[in-house]
Amino acid sequence: MKLTSLSDSELLDVVRPLAEHTEASWNDKDYQAFCRYLILEDVEQTFPEAEFQRQIAENYDIYGVHRIGELVAIHRNPDNVIVMWKVGFEKREAPGLLIYGFKEHEGEVRVAGCSYHA
Repeated sequence: MKLTSLSDSELLDVVRPLAEHTEASWNDKDYQAFCRYLILEDVEQTFPEAEFQRQIAENYDIYGVHRIGELVAIHRNPDNVIVMWKVGFEKREAPGLLIYGFKEHEGEVRVAGCSYHA
Protein backbone atom coordinates (compact mmCIF):
# COMPACT_ATOMS: atom_id res chain seq x y z
CA MET A 1 0.00 0.00 0.00
CA LYS A 2 1.28 3.47 -0.80
CA LEU A 3 -0.16 5.50 2.08
CA THR A 4 0.53 8.86 0.47
CA SER A 5 -1.40 7.93 -2.69
CA LEU A 6 -4.69 6.98 -0.98
CA SER A 7 -7.72 9.22 -1.33
CA ASP A 8 -8.66 11.21 1.77
CA SER A 9 -11.49 8.79 2.52
CA GLU A 10 -9.31 5.69 2.06
CA LEU A 11 -6.56 7.24 4.15
CA LEU A 12 -8.90 8.06 7.02
CA ASP A 13 -10.30 4.51 6.92
CA VAL A 14 -6.75 3.25 7.55
CA VAL A 15 -5.41 5.78 10.05
CA ARG A 16 -8.40 6.82 12.14
CA PRO A 17 -8.65 3.43 13.92
CA LEU A 18 -4.96 3.71 14.86
CA ALA A 19 -5.50 7.20 16.29
CA GLU A 20 -8.69 6.11 18.08
CA HIS A 21 -6.85 3.16 19.65
CA THR A 22 -3.99 5.42 20.75
CA GLU A 23 -6.35 8.02 22.24
CA ALA A 24 -8.41 5.32 24.01
CA SER A 25 -5.18 3.94 25.47
CA TRP A 26 -4.27 7.41 26.73
CA ASN A 27 -7.71 7.74 28.27
CA ASP A 28 -7.28 4.33 29.93
CA LYS A 29 -3.74 5.28 31.06
CA ASP A 30 -2.49 2.06 29.42
CA TYR A 31 1.14 2.48 28.35
CA GLN A 32 1.48 -0.88 26.58
CA ALA A 33 -1.65 -0.31 24.49
CA PHE A 34 -0.65 3.30 23.82
CA CYS A 35 2.64 2.12 22.27
CA ARG A 36 1.08 -0.68 20.21
CA TYR A 37 1.02 1.16 16.85
CA LEU A 38 3.96 3.52 17.39
CA ILE A 39 7.06 3.15 15.25
CA LEU A 40 9.61 2.54 17.96
CA GLU A 41 12.62 0.28 17.75
CA ASP A 42 13.05 0.22 21.52
CA VAL A 43 9.89 1.54 23.18
CA GLU A 44 11.36 1.88 26.66
CA GLN A 45 14.33 3.84 25.35
CA THR A 46 12.47 6.01 22.81
CA PHE A 47 9.35 6.70 24.88
CA PRO A 48 9.89 5.34 28.41
CA GLU A 49 6.92 4.40 30.52
CA ALA A 50 8.09 6.95 33.11
CA GLU A 51 7.64 9.71 30.48
CA PHE A 52 4.16 8.43 29.63
CA GLN A 53 3.24 8.44 33.33
CA ARG A 54 4.71 11.95 33.76
CA GLN A 55 2.60 13.25 30.88
CA ILE A 56 -0.52 11.57 32.29
CA ALA A 57 0.13 13.05 35.74
CA GLU A 58 0.77 16.50 34.28
CA ASN A 59 -2.21 16.65 31.91
CA TYR A 60 -4.94 14.16 32.70
CA ASP A 61 -6.46 16.01 35.66
CA ILE A 62 -6.53 19.24 33.64
CA TYR A 63 -8.08 17.91 30.41
CA GLY A 64 -9.51 14.49 31.24
CA VAL A 65 -10.61 12.15 28.47
CA HIS A 66 -9.69 13.02 24.87
CA ARG A 67 -12.22 12.59 22.05
CA ILE A 68 -11.20 12.82 18.40
CA GLY A 69 -13.37 15.44 16.70
CA GLU A 70 -13.77 16.71 13.19
CA LEU A 71 -11.03 16.53 10.61
CA VAL A 72 -9.01 19.74 10.20
CA ALA A 73 -6.48 18.82 7.52
CA ILE A 74 -4.49 16.09 5.82
CA HIS A 75 -0.94 16.85 4.72
CA ARG A 76 0.98 14.47 2.48
CA ASN A 77 4.77 14.35 2.46
CA PRO A 78 6.77 12.04 0.17
CA ASP A 79 7.11 9.36 2.87
CA ASN A 80 4.47 10.14 5.51
CA VAL A 81 1.08 11.67 6.13
CA ILE A 82 0.10 14.14 8.82
CA VAL A 83 -3.54 14.22 9.91
CA MET A 84 -4.98 16.91 12.15
CA TRP A 85 -8.26 16.67 13.99
CA LYS A 86 -9.97 18.82 16.55
CA VAL A 87 -9.80 17.12 19.92
CA GLY A 88 -12.46 17.46 22.58
CA PHE A 89 -11.59 17.36 26.24
CA GLU A 90 -13.75 16.08 29.07
CA LYS A 91 -12.76 18.95 31.38
CA ARG A 92 -12.46 21.83 28.94
CA GLU A 93 -15.07 23.40 26.71
CA ALA A 94 -12.74 24.68 23.99
CA PRO A 95 -11.34 22.06 21.62
CA GLY A 96 -7.66 21.55 20.99
CA LEU A 97 -5.69 20.35 18.01
CA LEU A 98 -4.67 16.71 17.67
CA ILE A 99 -1.78 16.01 15.29
CA TYR A 100 -0.77 12.53 14.14
CA GLY A 101 1.98 11.47 11.77
CA PHE A 102 1.58 8.15 9.98
CA LYS A 103 4.17 6.21 8.04
CA GLU A 104 4.52 2.82 6.43
CA HIS A 105 6.88 0.65 8.45
CA GLU A 106 7.72 -2.97 7.65
CA GLY A 107 4.64 -3.27 5.43
CA GLU A 108 2.16 -1.78 7.89
CA VAL A 109 0.88 1.71 8.61
CA ARG A 110 2.12 2.92 11.99
CA VAL A 111 1.97 6.05 14.11
CA ALA A 112 5.18 8.03 13.60
CA GLY A 113 4.22 10.56 16.26
CA CYS A 114 1.28 12.18 17.98
CA SER A 115 0.62 15.24 20.05
CA TYR A 116 -2.16 17.53 21.07
CA HIS A 117 -2.18 21.26 21.63
CA ALA A 118 -4.70 22.79 23.97
